[in-house]
Formats: sequence, C-alpha cells, structure tokens
Amino acid sequence: MSANTMSYQTLPGTDLNVSRICLGTWQFNGGAADLTWDRQDEATSKAIVDKALRLGINFFDTAEAYTNSEAVLGRILQGSGQRSQVIIASKFGQCLADGRQGYTAADIEKALTKSLEQLQTTYIDLYQIHWPICVADMKEAVEQLEREVQKGRIRYYGHCNFGVENMNEFEAAGGRAVSSQLAYNLLWRPIEHEILPKVKQLNMSVLAYSPLQQGLLTGKYHTVDEIPTGRKRTRLFSSNSSSAARHGQAGAEVETFEAIDNIRKICADKGLDMSSASLSWLLGEENVASVIVGCSSPEQLEANTKITHLDQDTQKRLRAATDRLKAKIGSNCDLWAAESRIK
Repeated sequence: MSANTMSYQTLPGTDLNVSRICLGTWQFNGGAADLTWDRQDEATSKAIVDKALRLGINFFDTAEAYTNSEAVLGRILQGSGQRSQVIIASKFGQCLADGRQGYTAADIEKALTKSLEQLQTTYIDLYQIHWPICVADMKEAVEQLEREVQKGRIRYYGHCNFGVENMNEFEAAGGRAVSSQLAYNLLWRPIEHEILPKVKQLNMSVLAYSPLQQGLLTGKYHTVDEIPTGRKRTRLFSSNSSSAARHGQAGAEVETFEAIDNIRKICADKGLDMSSASLSWLLGEENVASVIVGCSSPEQLEANTKITHLDQDTQKRLRAATDRLKAKIGSNCDLWAAESRIK
C-alpha cells in the first residue's frame, strides 16, 4: 500500500473484501466521554466517516458496549446512503441489567436485534463475541450465531480477545469464526507466543486493535507523566501510575520507553513517520488483515492511512527494538488484567 492508495484483503472463507485500515468507532460517543476517549460530537464523527469513505476505507468496527457508537454510526451511514458499500463489524457483550455477563441464546438474539435497530440496517457483516466471558455456554452461543447466519441477520461471525483455550472450545462447539480481533502492536506482542500460531492453523484473519497502543506509537509521548491517566490503565504501566488501573502489577515502564526510543531512532534513520511505520509493520505481519484505528479528527484519520511497504531489514529492526519488552510482558494477552480473561 502506498501512502496515497488504500489496499484491500478478502477475509479467508468469506466474500468480505475489507480495507486494510478499519475505522474503529468507540469514540463515536455522541458527547459521552469515557476513560479512553474524550467527548466527540456527532458532527465530528460524521466528518471522520466522510473522510474515511473518501480515503477508500470500507470497514467500520463498533460494539454494543461502546456508548452511543452503533446509533451514531447508523445515523451517519444512513444519511450518506453508503450502507451497501461498506462492511460493518459489531460485537455483543456488556454487563446485563441483572448483573450477568454471560449471554444466553436469547440474550444474543436480543442484543443483535437492538444493534440492527441502532445501526439502521437489516444485517451485520461480521458479528463478534467481545470477550470469552460474554457467553454463558459456548455451544449455545455458536448455535445461536449459526441461526442468525441462516436468518440473514449476520453474514459471518468471529470473536475478540480469545486465547488458545477459548478458540479450542469455540471450535469444539462447531464454531466457524472467520476472524479474531486482538490487541496487537509493536509494544504489545503477547499474541505471538501461542495465539498467532493457532490463528494461522485455523486460517483466520487477525483484526488488530490498539495498533498505536493508545497513541504511544505516535512518538508524541516521552515520559510516563505526559500520558493521560485513562491511557495508563494497561499492563505496560505500573498500577500506581493510574487510579483507574486494576491489574495490580509493576508494569514495564522502563522497557516500554526504551522500546519507544528504539523505534523513534529507527524511524529517524529511515526517514519514516513513527505512526506510519508502526501501522505498516503490523500490516506486514502474517495473518493481519486489517488494523483498527480510532481518531478524534478527519486529519488524524488521514495521517493514520499513510501506510508504506517496509523492507525486510526495517521490519526486522522494528521487531528487535521491542523484543526486550515482549519478554518482560510474557504471554498474558490481556492488556488490562493480571488474571487474564483470555485463556
């Protein structure tokens, strides 16, 4: 992909030819800020979608759990008349009114119905389980997803944040996931230990979220103190660095900023923008079909589509720049939790 031309990849086993940059819409909150995203009004969200369409992005990711996101995206796409030209991925899973997290078949059906209404569409192209804990019984969930495919309310299904044990359970239940959405970037590589080999074995696509590690890979931050509190909740940071952290661990702050400095030097040596290099590295990794980028403005989105082909030497140097951090983090793939929900 050149810096000016969008490229596409068909997810194996589907006819979904997705742009290799996917617009994440967690930030389409209609003015309701959270720990990760500031308030974003609908006019800004519409400007971002309009820019995405002009750039050739046809892939949009949302979720039931993202406050207002489905409704805002639905109104924007309905107004643009572009629904049939785009591919929508959404997810089910949040804490239910009675306190349960595990969805029954009836809960999945109800959640999907609401998502379809919010998105103002009759089908969702890719419907995903947000976390393994979002299903009460894996076999029941798979059977419900298959029923929804037969009814035409979803075209394909996948999962997010599944480890090898979770994928084995899903497969044993008869599940035929076409994609696995996972946190993956130069600073966060735990999936390389066990999950990526399993994904390759199943011929699935990885949809990489947090590809710039919440802005760390843009190069704008030089110290821990510069990073907003809500973005220091992850296991890269000491739990003492953010009142919102729940993992209770020491983190890997020294190794994280050492890696960032290494990446910054490689990019300076090669004349590369750090964000572009980080996204390009991801898209050069096997089985990564698309990277999910969030943004707060059309200009930021455009900057995050400037992807270039990296030569093998640069690809290897960037990988080596974060090997020490990868070793420190280990194989727990959960960005936020010490006792992983990802098995």
